[in-house]
Amino acid sequence: MTSDYTEQIDEFWPTIMQAWVEHREKHPVIECDVVNRKVMAMPAEEYINGLTDRTRNAARRQYEKITAEGGMMLFMRDSKKEILQSHLFPLGDEP
Repeated sequence: MTSDYTEQIDEFWPTIMQAWVEHREKHPVIECDVVNRKVMAMPAEEYINGLTDRTRNAARRQYEKITAEGGMMLFMRDSKKEILQSHLFPLGDEP
């Protein structure tokens, strides 16, 4: 079953976008830690390489596709529920 993090994404969206705008030229992965209430821009290759074998290849394909379209890959981390969930946002040329 997939957890719905829509409310948390909405809550953190201004900070998520700030992290994206500040680092967008480096095409980072953005991670939002809902337990520690932190948003971080991370180097994509390093972040994706740190994922499990099961998810690494799919995440890499999704990342390459969304960044080619000018979009952002966001991971929601919930350590209490042991969930790491990816979300893709097509942003185009808008900040």
